[in-house]
Amino acid sequence: MISDKRRPGRRRRLGTIAATVAITGAVSLTAAACAGNGGTGASGGGNTLKLTTWVNPPAVAVLKQINAEFEKANPGTSVTLNTAANVNGPYQTLLQQSVNSGSADIVTANTPLLPLPKKLNNTNATPIQLWETNGQFADLSGQSFTKDYTSSALSAQTYQGKVYGLTSGEYQEGVFYNKAIFSKYHLSVPTTYSQFLSVCKTLKSHGVQPLYTALGQVGSPYTQFLYYEAMTDLWYPKAPGGNLANAIMNDQVKWTDPAFVKGMSEEKQIAQYLEPNYTGINWQTMAGGPFAAGKAAMELDGSWDLPSIQKANPKLQAGYFPVPFSSSASANQAYAQNDLTFYVLKNAKNKSLAMKWLQFFSTPKIYAQYVNATGISSAQKSGTFTGYASQVMGKWFGKGVNQTTLYPALSPSNGYYDQQANWADLQLEVMQGKMSPQQAAATYQKDWKG
Repeated sequence: MISDKRRPGRRRRLGTIAATVAITGAVSLTAAACAGNGGTGASGGGNTLKLTTWVNPPAVAVLKQINAEFEKANPGTSVTLNTAANVNGPYQTLLQQSVNSGSADIVTANTPLLPLPKKLNNTNATPIQLWETNGQFADLSGQSFTKDYTSSALSAQTYQGKVYGLTSGEYQEGVFYNKAIFSKYHLSVPTTYSQFLSVCKTLKSHGVQPLYTALGQVGSPYTQFLYYEAMTDLWYPKAPGGNLANAIMNDQVKWTDPAFVKGMSEEKQIAQYLEPNYTGINWQTMAGGPFAAGKAAMELDGSWDLPSIQKANPKLQAGYFPVPFSSSASANQAYAQNDLTFYVLKNAKNKSLAMKWLQFFSTPKIYAQYVNATGISSAQKSGTFTGYASQVMGKWFGKGVNQTTLYPALSPSNGYYDQQANWADLQLEVMQGKMSPQQAAATYQKDWKG
């Protein structure tokens, strides 16, 4: 997408929710109201449903379309869509205000509930974790539409046996490549780390920019397109119980693990093939940049941007593969993360209408419309999806190691480099040769509190 998540939020969960949190039976966060597109006035009940989300162009466009269809199917009702830019910036203020004041019926977020801290409290948990575990959201468990969703999608938002959020799908990250350029230079899709470096080297020798990404105005979090994949391929397969996130949270493994260090070493090698000014190029231009224009052979990105890439160049023949960090092809998997999740406020003025909207959204025709338009992969048990993303992703569409089992939810109380806002800084330091992988690993472990 050009999602303001770039994921950091381009979607992604990169970035912290800056807020002062206090638990007094319910969660109270102090934050100024943030005016979004459409305003954020108090919900008036009646037949008006208020929905709050961040500006991800494809998602906003299709939600507006779905809202219009909902209104048509339910005469006399209206849906107001309130938005704010950047899921990790202004939107967090709007989200906090919406929850605090009850000025919305449905709110959305992309920060995970799991894994929870070992001892959950108001200093080591994210606002979503606090809201969800302290009764701010309505229980969706008894709603009929939940039967349409996979057990993994539901369990991702389950606390003490109750489902408090509806995960709309997940996005994959990795490499999008130009099939025409690969064909011109007789290149095959790499399945191992050495093959990937060989492809990059060949392209560079022909004067073709091998890899493109953009960190400008978003910073180090966009290195996630590498570090998540490195952890997926090299560290995750060795995790106790098949869950690296829990193993890290429970101190069963350490950040100084050789597999994590090796991943950072390989990230540094890959970085030499990135656009020379990748840290200065505005991330908002990424989807319509050199890759879409056919001037870069590959782009490190997330599938949320595929609709915007297609819009920029409808004729582009693109393909996808996960960044391979392992020398064993079978160990190289896609990385995926749950994205846009719907929450109904427990004290929503139009709770029944909110449930009716989620029921409408979950119907096969409407849900397929959403998946095809956004590039997200399905969280439902069945369905046929024909969108651009499913075509580009091919066999990888809807597959990947999920973030909830890969990466711990970093809290504001951790040491400086184990706070979500700062964690990726060390990844960039290593990629730029300003710190060794061993030094970075030792710093992570020093700051880790679990």
